[in-house]
Amino acid sequence: MAGKNTKIFELVACWFLIFTVSALCDGLKIFGQDFFSNMNLATSESARFIPEKYFLGTGDQIEISVWGPVEFRQQAEIDREGNILIPRIGKLYLSGKSLTQAKKYLQDMFDRNYKNVKVELTLIKGRLIPVFVMGEIIRPGAYVITSSSTILEVIAMAGGINARGSLRKIVVISKDGTKKEIDLYPTLFGGTLPEIYFQPEDIVYVPLSTNYVGIKGAVRRPAIYEFKGEISLADLIEYAGGFLPEADTKRIAIFRNDPTAGKKIIDFFLQDARKTELKNFVLSDGDEVEISFLARDIIEYVSIEGTIKNRGKYQWKPDLSVSDIIRETDFLPDTLGEQAEIIREKPDGAREIIQFSLIDAVKKVKDIELKPRDRVVVRSKERPVKKVTISGEVKFPGEYMISPGETLSSLIKRAGGFTEQAYLPAAVFTRVSVKKREKQEIEKFIMEKQATIEKEAGRIESEEEKALIEKSKGLLKQLAQAPVTGRVVVCLEPWEKFAGSDADITLEDGDVINIPTKPTIVSVVGEVNHPANVLYVNGADYKYYIEKAGSFTKNADVKNIFVVKANGTATTNLKKIEPGDVIVVGFLAKDRLGKILKDILQMLYYVKMIVD
Repeated sequence: MAGKNTKIFELVACWFLIFTVSALCDGLKIFGQDFFSNMNLATSESARFIPEKYFLGTGDQIEISVWGPVEFRQQAEIDREGNILIPRIGKLYLSGKSLTQAKKYLQDMFDRNYKNVKVELTLIKGRLIPVFVMGEIIRPGAYVITSSSTILEVIAMAGGINARGSLRKIVVISKDGTKKEIDLYPTLFGGTLPEIYFQPEDIVYVPLSTNYVGIKGAVRRPAIYEFKGEISLADLIEYAGGFLPEADTKRIAIFRNDPTAGKKIIDFFLQDARKTELKNFVLSDGDEVEISFLARDIIEYVSIEGTIKNRGKYQWKPDLSVSDIIRETDFLPDTLGEQAEIIREKPDGAREIIQFSLIDAVKKVKDIELKPRDRVVVRSKERPVKKVTISGEVKFPGEYMISPGETLSSLIKRAGGFTEQAYLPAAVFTRVSVKKREKQEIEKFIMEKQATIEKEAGRIESEEEKALIEKSKGLLKQLAQAPVTGRVVVCLEPWEKFAGSDADITLEDGDVINIPTKPTIVSVVGEVNHPANVLYVNGADYKYYIEKAGSFTKNADVKNIFVVKANGTATTNLKKIEPGDVIVVGFLAKDRLGKILKDILQMLYYVKMIVD
């Protein structure tokens, strides 16, 4: 039982390691992972460099060259006893001797029989030996190698190390039980090969890796790196090849998994120009370091926009005020001097709008100090100020004043563009004029249906018809109370082609757009037993979600099922269900009262799902 529990623990630990590494990855590769898959194993034995420390053994093929008063060349293979036979010299035992030792031994043997001769020894072909490659290897098993094969070649023959395996704690276990641990990082970073000379039945074991840190952004080699013992920020940055020239080294972000608080961010502000404090910051397993790029935009400036002379960007400097860049002589005939605005970026990325009297600022009655990237907007007397609101997953959400003819793409660009969490298919755009028109249409619809219901109430002949009348009245009451937002369907995808397209709508005063995160649910409403919000399952069809909502009621019109997509459009194509979709099961109209009820239900669905 204990062995079974141990096995289960190992499987859980292995799964946790895979999950940790994949969560850390976020597009990063594990350093050295692809080295073995790209390694060329076609190097011939004759072209291989054989170190002088190579130890000879049974099966090695050698060549002996002798010159001087006596000259000859002989090739021989070391036999099972470890000997070679040389005419006039006899049997010579070479097994276990290094090339250097064997060469000296041969020279001594020849010196006993000949004078003034020189002896040279060359390994022509190394012996073949069996080894075992085990652990976190793509193709573990037994392999036949030459005794001069390197550790890199042996691992490459076995397919390389998998994503769980360590490149830094590889163990070679000899037949007598002796072990040697190998760290491949020095080699992968351009160092020499580890000195390993394989013997028959050696075991190459690759254990699980237990410690990873990642680094991304403005470094030369972003990747996930394995570490032993402790690793500092300086070590990791050195692994990654150092900073790129465009790296913003003033602030480094470290994302850390906290067992109690969950994922958290640690801001590391680099003060020392020599960066010595990088060595003192010790990283933890699972940390991900992000090095930001320097902003491409000019930062220390202010700008003037609107109905004023000398519009444009101006250099910002400490104590700069509105009166320093705008004078009364800059006013145009239609400049609105009583009211202007400053659009300011707050530290948290939000936008702040500061209203002030331009004439008071220019005359220094009540001047305003400016901050970097402030935008001073001057309005016209003839043009009322128009504002729109953008919220959700944009970098600078808030309220914006718009110019005549400004489009939705322009607003999104002014708001800094989308964040990484933005889900464009579910963007919600609402408009005041559309809201007014839809409210009028719904009020008209309610009045017409109320008149029809009153007329039908005088004809009812059964309790079932009476129930339908009461249900219709209740639904009309819900419809009258339902909020109307005036949603306009906008399709922001593909975003790179959106600007200037027919879908790039011109903005109006009061427009609101919200860019949400990706939804995680699919809603099911209408004639199902338990209307519900069901967690989205990739690949599941509409039937799956209807079953989760308790299946159809007896009044369900199974031929009248449609889907309201996240962008507000409706479709009868049920083949692909996506996050944020609403599946609507229609009401089966069996008579004239049923048709009235069906009309009311469809209008209620429209208000609650398409508009809201």
